[in-house]
Amino acid sequence: MAHNTKKLRIAMAGWWTWGHVIPIKSLLEFLATHKEYDEHIEKLYRFGAKNSLEEKIWHELQNTNSEHKLHFIPIYSWKYRRESYRKSKLKNIPDLFLFMFGFVQSLFHILYHRITIVFCKWWYVALPVVLAAALLRKKIVVHESDTRPGLVNKIAARFAKKTFTGFEWALPKGETIGQILSDDIIIENHPEFTSKTLILVVGGSQGSKRLYQNLLHILEFTPNIESEYEFFICLGLVNEEMSTLFDKFPHVHTYGFLSQKQMGELYNMCDMAITRGWTTSLAEQKLYDMKQIIVPIPRTHDQYDNAKRYVRVHNDVMINQRDHDFESQLGNAIKYFKGFKKVRIQKDKKKIVAHAKEMIRNELI
Repeated sequence: MAHNTKKLRIAMAGWWTWGHVIPIKSLLEFLATHKEYDEHIEKLYRFGAKNSLEEKIWHELQNTNSEHKLHFIPIYSWKYRRESYRKSKLKNIPDLFLFMFGFVQSLFHILYHRITIVFCKWWYVALPVVLAAALLRKKIVVHESDTRPGLVNKIAARFAKKTFTGFEWALPKGETIGQILSDDIIIENHPEFTSKTLILVVGGSQGSKRLYQNLLHILEFTPNIESEYEFFICLGLVNEEMSTLFDKFPHVHTYGFLSQKQMGELYNMCDMAITRGWTTSLAEQKLYDMKQIIVPIPRTHDQYDNAKRYVRVHNDVMINQRDHDFESQLGNAIKYFKGFKKVRIQKDKKKIVAHAKEMIRNELI
């Protein structure tokens, strides 16, 4: 662990989904528990988009941990669209100006706030911050969680002093440390035994309406499914209104937004998951030895690559939602696991969850 004579001012840059915003939140909380936190860290900053999920989470963290001296810095950025459609290409023109403005904003804030280190997690809001930090010769640390890195982290890794990855060979010279997981998901108790196979469904909000509609058909027309399975369905905020459609099934429980602790309780209880291909969710579920039926979000290359890795390494199942017989494949996969109960492997969950954050903390401080 490096020791600095001057206190550090550390900025976190990352954007968009729950699976990338929550790991940064967890890392910040982990930094704040360090015995030498006050000695080494003066302030923590969070770059992000205005009125975004990262801003909401940041302010929640700030309100409950005001002694951490947290500061949120909203900036503009640019999503580079690589689609061949003319409409998509045209959108790149005004967005390029937003990126340039975000780059100037980042230069100003890094200088004004005297930021010494930038930690980059994911996506486009991070890019102007990283490039500004590189121009100003600030230390950059990158974490890439997917099996195939995104464009931003490919660029950021070129300027980084240290690059961490969730999977082997994801980035050149990257050190594989696994995923950044939240301590809130750690549940130690063993739930009461039931002979039913307990299935957690985590579709989230992005393009998951079809997944839930197909599941409704499967629940409706599969004989004896209520006596063999119990479903716990996380609809997310966007699809929460669909909960009424599941009310007629006594063996189905639906949820909208759930905290990390509540998710940990479901991981602990359930035997398997029908899930998207987010690396954070996949790693959290595997922490609890769950079998996975992975349905990657259409239009994403990263989730398909993540799913293929879990199929290869853990013998899980991947189904393509774009297939014309998707519903039939999903129903058959559920029937295949009739009577399945997961084997609970003895493991130190606290140590596993802390590992990646310890490695990053040691590089930052």
